[in-house]
Amino acid sequence: MDYQYQQNSKVERFLKLGYALNDILRVLESLHRDAQTNDILEELIKTCSTSAPNSLKLVPRGSSPGPNRTRTGTDRESSTGFRTVVIDGSNVAMSHGDKKVFSCLGLQLAVDWFWDRGLRDITVFIPLWRKEHPRPEAPITDKHVLDDLESKKILVYTPSRFVKGKRVVCYDDRYIIKLAVDSDGIIVSNDYYRDLQAENPQWKKFIEERLLMYTFANNKFMPPDDPMGRNGPTIEDFLRKKPWSPDNKLQLCPYGKKCTYGVKCKFYHPERANQSRLSVADELRALSG
Repeated sequence: MDYQYQQNSKVERFLKLGYALNDILRVLESLHRDAQTNDILEELIKTCSTSAPNSLKLVPRGSSPGPNRTRTGTDRESSTGFRTVVIDGSNVAMSHGDKKVFSCLGLQLAVDWFWDRGLRDITVFIPLWRKEHPRPEAPITDKHVLDDLESKKILVYTPSRFVKGKRVVCYDDRYIIKLAVDSDGIIVSNDYYRDLQAENPQWKKFIEERLLMYTFANNKFMPPDDPMGRNGPTIEDFLRKKPWSPDNKLQLCPYGKKCTYGVKCKFYHPERANQSRLSVADELRALSG
């Protein structure tokens, strides 16, 4: 267990540095099991210099993105272990703009955070009217970012139209939730979507389990390391279809001592470390006998 915990810690550390999981595991397998952090990092730098970290950084105005920065089928295949990421563009951009300005830079920072960690199936939804010339009551900054993200097939505009001179805007939140549910992905937003939770019980459960909240510290996008609380999955596991850790018992049970699953519980119970491996039913029978 100690060795596995050390390996997991090493993997987490290098994932945060932007290296792909496959590269990290390959290097760990090629080195001695007691290899030090510096040795692992040196090998990663030596063997992954052309592929990691592969970032989708901001493109200057008027420049064209590099060929390796467009989302492709190969990118999707290399990131099949990750969930689809659906970003509430309006929520993220307004959050980065202190709720006063629609800051497109905030969208780029959020996309970069996921891209640097190997996720490629990323979709950002914003209303179509944001494409128009900005109005004084709805300021927008770094608007060229929208064109960059749209050209990479990451940004999607929700439709709107004019009927008898009035704009009819489709509810973008519904697009966000529907795509996340259909793709079994995650939602990046600080919105609780209470109206949609009340509308659909299945959506309510999904939002409770797959909503990834965040904050901005200056120009740094920062989701929590523990999206479901300190007893829930790590951010690395939250982003994956299946936890990368082969030993789920390292993850603390969210029910703690109140858990009734006994030995069938897939989570770790430190208070049961020295207890028998009897099921709850068997323990009760033993006590009554």
